[in-house]
Amino acid sequence: MKPKLHILILMSFLFACVKDKPHPYLSQNIDLNNHGILILNEGAYGNNNAEISYLDLKNNQIQNGIFKTQNKLPLGDVAQSITLINGQYFIAVNNSNKVVVIDTQQHKIIQTIQNIPYPRYIVQSSINTAFISSIYQSSIYVLDLNSYQIIDTIHTDFPNNENMLFDGQNIWACNWDTACNYIYKIDQNTFQITERISINQAKAPHSILQDKDGNLWVLSGDKYKNCNSFLTQYSIQNKQILRQIPFKKTAEPIKLTINDSKDSLYFIQVDYYATNQDNGIYRMRIDDNQIPDKAFIEAPTNTYFWGLGIHPISKNLFISDPKGFTQSSTIYEYSNKGELLNTFQAGIGSNMFLFK
Repeated sequence: MKPKLHILILMSFLFACVKDKPHPYLSQNIDLNNHGILILNEGAYGNNNAEISYLDLKNNQIQNGIFKTQNKLPLGDVAQSITLINGQYFIAVNNSNKVVVIDTQQHKIIQTIQNIPYPRYIVQSSINTAFISSIYQSSIYVLDLNSYQIIDTIHTDFPNNENMLFDGQNIWACNWDTACNYIYKIDQNTFQITERISINQAKAPHSILQDKDGNLWVLSGDKYKNCNSFLTQYSIQNKQILRQIPFKKTAEPIKLTINDSKDSLYFIQVDYYATNQDNGIYRMRIDDNQIPDKAFIEAPTNTYFWGLGIHPISKNLFISDPKGFTQSSTIYEYSNKGELLNTFQAGIGSNMFLFK
């Protein structure tokens, strides 16, 4: 769950009396190892109903409730992210303070790593090591992938650590706090912060990725704390900012994504009140110097988007509408030209896509 807890908690209260729609099993014979997409459903905050769905692209069928079906117990409360590491799926279950590790064939539990405060994202740096960010904590945790034990803690300057990136040599980490106007460079071997890279007037960095030229892109800001959003391009090689592009003050950009050729950026702009102002999927090339005025794909009336993924082969976009976290999410499949191709019904609060 993106850390807008005040919004989601309010939504949970407003819709607490609304009965969830059932999660349909369109086929009991779907092959989970077939060519398809794992969809992470974070669930409704406080309801312990996070789940996994599987979208079979060959037959255009979806199966929901996979985790509980395979393991006979719930996944937990607020599944924030899913990461493929060493042939296993690592799921950060934020409000359950745990990371659940499952196999990629039957999706059954291998290990549950407990007592990790509010885990958010996981990034692997070697066959033996991964890093786990944490909301509300001024910490990034170092995980031994062999023992599934936390072996070290990196102390950051502020709480609310978010997305991280491993570039082959160093970990780059975002600290989503309005007092923070830099990203961390962390040595993968010593687990020490070696540099704090300034992003100038931009504050509260939360998303980071790398383009085809090896440059970093950092999305920052927090609309609800009056901290304007920026998109910053930083050259690792030259140690300088190449671009810093402001959003307008009303914008709330999230889920920074890059295509497989790493030359185009995608992100969601969210209007939680669904008035269709700055509300949809935006696309820009890495050499553009301003944010597009109009959405590439506009959110339908009275909705907003929450999850975004780009298929590495078909280039199609998969987008989720969480339906207020009270019922099954709608998954939209669009072509890379912005044409609607398919819609599917997934679990509650679909937020992430992992392409198999």
